[in-house]
Amino acid sequence: METKIRKIGNSLGVVLSRSVLMATELKESDRVVISSQQGKIVIEKARLPREGWAEMIMQAKEEEERFFPEELENKFDQEEWTWE
Repeated sequence: METKIRKIGNSLGVVLSRSVLMATELKESDRVVISSQQGKIVIEKARLPREGWAEMIMQAKEEEERFFPEELENKFDQEEWTWE
């Protein structure tokens, strides 16, 4: 898509085509983050605070269970350890 930079009030802007919006799943009133990377303008959908946290917590829990199973019994625990 090629477009022109346009004057919008005291600012400049670009109009994104419907096909670009559909391909990126952006819609009116979505918040975006605009940055420059290696001379290019990058527009990304802004993440909501805590977006994706549930998935990250579940992944961390699965990893914890894999590395720290509840049953970590060993010979010492079973035969030698005593509470006094």
